[in-house]
Amino acid sequence: MQYTIPLIYLTTFLFLFGETLQPAPRIKIYEDVICRKHYGSTAIVYHNCKISPVQQELVLLIGLERFSIIIPSLLAIPFAALADKFGHAFILSIALFGLFLEEFWPLIICWFPNIFSIRLIWLHFVFSFIGGGMTVIVTLLHVIVADHVPANIRTTVFFRMRAAGVGASVLGYAAAGASMKLNVWLPWWIGLLSILLAMFTSMMLPNTTAQGPPKSDSDAVENWREWLSSSLQFLKRVYALLMGNKQIRVILVLVFLCQLGFDSIPLMMAVYVSKRFHWDFSNASFLNSLDMGVELITLLIFLPLVESFLLGRGFSNFSRINYIAQGSVAALAVGALCLGFAPVVGLAIVGIIVMALGTGQDSTLRSMATDMVDASGLSIVYSAITMLRAIGGSISGPIYAGLYDVGMRNSGVWLGLPFMTAGLLFTVAFLLLILLKDESGYEAIRDQEDEDN
Repeated sequence: MQYTIPLIYLTTFLFLFGETLQPAPRIKIYEDVICRKHYGSTAIVYHNCKISPVQQELVLLIGLERFSIIIPSLLAIPFAALADKFGHAFILSIALFGLFLEEFWPLIICWFPNIFSIRLIWLHFVFSFIGGGMTVIVTLLHVIVADHVPANIRTTVFFRMRAAGVGASVLGYAAAGASMKLNVWLPWWIGLLSILLAMFTSMMLPNTTAQGPPKSDSDAVENWREWLSSSLQFLKRVYALLMGNKQIRVILVLVFLCQLGFDSIPLMMAVYVSKRFHWDFSNASFLNSLDMGVELITLLIFLPLVESFLLGRGFSNFSRINYIAQGSVAALAVGALCLGFAPVVGLAIVGIIVMALGTGQDSTLRSMATDMVDASGLSIVYSAITMLRAIGGSISGPIYAGLYDVGMRNSGVWLGLPFMTAGLLFTVAFLLLILLKDESGYEAIRDQEDEDN
C-alpha cells in the first residue's frame, strides 16, 4: 500500500502532538484544583497557590502519575503477541483508543472537583489495559514500518518517524502556550481530539500479522489446560528470544543505558542552567527549543546524508547502522560531559547542541535489533525495547533528582553531577557498541570486492 508510510508519519505526528499539548495545561489545572481545595474556596485569584502545602501535593500528584507508566509498560509484550495474531493496525487503533480514555479520565476528575478527589487521576493507568497504552503504540508503529520497507531504507524511515515526533512536540508545546492564554482547558481538549484523529488514521493502515489470519472460533483453545500450555510456550519463546540471543541482550542493555542518560536533558537542563548560570526559567526554557530544533535538523538532514554516504561506500546494513549508532552515542557522551563540567554558559550550550546530534540512537538501536531476529519475533523485541525505555523514563526522575541534590550539597562543579553520570552511561554504551559484532551473516560489499580482486 503506497500510503502506508505517510499514514505512519501522520499517525505518529497526531498522537504525539496530542500528548505534548496536554502537560502544561494539566499541571496548571491540577494546581488550581489543589489550591481551591486547600483554601476551601472556588476563587483562587486572591490566594497564593505557590505555598508549600499546595506545591507538595502537586509534586506528589505529578510524580506518582508519571511513575505509574511502569504498570502499562509491562503489557507491551502480551499485546505485541496479540497484534501478531490479530493484526498490528487493529491492536494499534485499540491502543490509541485506550490512550484517549487514559488522558480523558483526569480531565473528568478535574472537571468535577467537587465530586471526585483529584488523587483519582492515579487510576488513569487502568485504561492502558485497553490496548496496552503508549508502549504498545510506539512498538507497533515501528513494527508496521519494518513490515513495509526494505532494510536499506528502514533506518531513514525511523529517523523520519522520530522527526515527525520531534516536530509534533515543538508545535505542541508552542500551541499549548498560545491556547492557554485563551482558555486553560482548550489545549487539553484539542490534545484529546488529536489522539482520536490518530486512532482514525491508524484504521487506514494495512492490518499485517506475523502468524497469518486470525483463527476461527472452531480453532479456539478448547480448555484451560491447553490455554495454560500455550501461555507457557509463549513465555518460553519470549525468554529464548530475549535471553538466548547475545546480540539482543546487548541491544537491550544499550537501550536502557541510553534512555537513562537521554532523560537527563528534559528532566534537569532548565533547573541546572538556571541554578548554575543564574538564568531565569523563562530564558532557560528556550534551550529546550534549541535542543529540539537541532534534533529535527539532525533527523531530517544530517543522519540521512551520513547513512547515504556509508551506503555508497559499500558497508553492510549492520555495519552502516552500527557506525551511525556509535557516532550518536559518542555525541551524547561528549555533550553530556560538556554540559556537566561547563564553567561558562557558552560551553553548556555547546553541550546541549552536541547532545542533540545524538538523537538518532533510538532509531539506530531498533534498526539493528530488526536484523537480529526473524519477522515473527520482531514485535516481542520491539516491545521489550519500548518497555525498557518506559521503565528507564520512570526511574530516571528520582535518580537525577537525588544526584542533583548531592551536587547542590557539594556545590561547585558537582552541581553538574546528573550530566556527568549521563556522560558515564553513554561512554559505557559506546564501548558496548564497539564490541558488538555482526553475527547475522552480513558482509560488507567492499570486502567481497577486495576478495574478488
